[in-house]
Amino acid sequence: MSGKGKQSILSLRYRAVISLFAAVFVFALTLSGAFGTLNEQLSQWVYQKESVTTLPVVIVEIDEKTLAEYGQPSEWSRQMYADLLDRLNASPRRPSVIAFDIMFTGYKSDRDGDMAFAAAAAKYGNVVAGINIDSVEQGSGAEALTFENLYRSAVSFPYEELRACVDYGIVNCAPDRYNYVTRAYTGARIDGKWYDAFSVTVLNRFLSYVETHPEYAAYHPEYQNVSVRDFSKETRNLYRFSYTAGPADFECHSMADILNGSVPGEQLDGSIVLVGATAAGLGDDYKILFRNSSNSSLMAGVKIHANILEAVFHDRFQTDAPRLLMAVIYAVVSGLLCFLMLRFGILAGLLLSLGAAVLHIVSGLLLYKNGIFVGLLPMLLACVLLAIGTVIRHYLSARSERQKINKAFRMYVAPEIVDEVASSGTYEMQLGGRHKDIAVLFIDIRGFTTMSENLDPEEVVNILNEYFGVITDAIFKNKGTLDKFIGDAAMAVFNSPFDLDDYVYRAVMTACDIAKASETLSSKLMERFGKTVSFGIGVNCGEAIIGNIGSSFRMDYTAIGDTVNTASRLESNAKAGEILISEEVKNRLDGRIETEPVGEIPLKGKSHKIFVYRVKL
Repeated sequence: MSGKGKQSILSLRYRAVISLFAAVFVFALTLSGAFGTLNEQLSQWVYQKESVTTLPVVIVEIDEKTLAEYGQPSEWSRQMYADLLDRLNASPRRPSVIAFDIMFTGYKSDRDGDMAFAAAAAKYGNVVAGINIDSVEQGSGAEALTFENLYRSAVSFPYEELRACVDYGIVNCAPDRYNYVTRAYTGARIDGKWYDAFSVTVLNRFLSYVETHPEYAAYHPEYQNVSVRDFSKETRNLYRFSYTAGPADFECHSMADILNGSVPGEQLDGSIVLVGATAAGLGDDYKILFRNSSNSSLMAGVKIHANILEAVFHDRFQTDAPRLLMAVIYAVVSGLLCFLMLRFGILAGLLLSLGAAVLHIVSGLLLYKNGIFVGLLPMLLACVLLAIGTVIRHYLSARSERQKINKAFRMYVAPEIVDEVASSGTYEMQLGGRHKDIAVLFIDIRGFTTMSENLDPEEVVNILNEYFGVITDAIFKNKGTLDKFIGDAAMAVFNSPFDLDDYVYRAVMTACDIAKASETLSSKLMERFGKTVSFGIGVNCGEAIIGNIGSSFRMDYTAIGDTVNTASRLESNAKAGEILISEEVKNRLDGRIETEPVGEIPLKGKSHKIFVYRVKL
């Protein structure tokens, strides 16, 4: 199999393993229910939104104004509720239903008030009262409240005289495990008898009113031919429901205004009147997850029932999608996304992740409108993590490629030059140079041409490699820059491109190190090839121009100028094993090295002779 084929298989296996890991992670995340509160909050924020209320619901509030005028409800005589019914039903144009989100269990000390309230309810026949389920065992969370595992020990009914003349329904609110009201009871079967929820009872009573009042139905055809689901025949009694209106979006009147006649009952003709506590001190507020115009996170129980009424009327109930099924689906989708994103570029991967997230939200909304609730967070979190992973992977990949480029460049260009070019982050080089004082070293093999004529090409290359290895090690050891190889010669500069301390001394020490290493190299080459080499070295210092020299499509980072030319001429005049330095180099080192004068020698291309010294090894 070709190398390319093996690489392709390895890449495929790599993507498969990473994708499998992603799938398992998302599966475990979804199945465990991790980040449950955040998942609930995010999902409900996306799904829940205000819409137009269609039922004629009016809230009669036991609010701060009512408390200020009449005191605490626990101290009231039930004659007040009888008076309220009288006020609301004073005209033939009266409410269709008057429903109390209030428990009227037991008798008050004022028995006359109890009887007056019961008599008024019997007289008008449009009253619904609440019943409460006691000792609810909720199992492992609100979503588990079904017929099979919901057990109730008792039902709290209104006192006997009131119970005999009103309809009633269950008023229990059902906070979920995160303490938000996102679900609603539709009823309960107790001792073999089914009891509808408060909202179901109220809605059925309203629809009965529509049927028996043709004059009202004529003006409100939207309420005709509507029937409520018979929840008693279903295998569930707890559903998620969609909110319609926020706490401040219902028509509300203070109970005090009704009692003092400020709001006449005829103004509420045909309305569904819900009476309940809204004052903060009465403790009937619940946490909600619902975007509403008042930005409130709390809602009074009576207003929650008003929302449930709308949900029952429009059948806006949802059931949770099976968690195991969603975990499998999310895992498969996440694994597939990961597999594809590992193949594509960063932009395509991010677009794929974004597209998957948008598609997931759209799918969730469609399912929600069709009665199925899916938590959005696990899949959205998977998309975010995959996007982050894509960015990190491409960053690491780019970094790895850059390191490979750096490594490759270092095979041809001095490391310092590579570092300077790479520091820009773009690997872009521009022509240009600057003046700088540097030291320059030239070295050349002596007798290489004659030697190469008697050796095979492979042997010549091996000798050169050994030779250049010694040179390179010495230059890098002394922190010089290997400028270039020129056939069997080499050029090194010191104090370029970066500042280097004591660079003239380092240049001479490099020459000495090469000379010492050459003795070992000569013995080694003699054993292997029966040939040996020696070289001449020239060192000079002074000002030169350093920078990128050449054309826009081919350039070298090098040094040019008289200083460089002089060093080259010194090298060409050096005998085998000899290191020649200029007088400038000797003066700068000021006795730190041992030298002996060679004298003035002519240098090719220069009109004047220069004084040269030989370094004593």
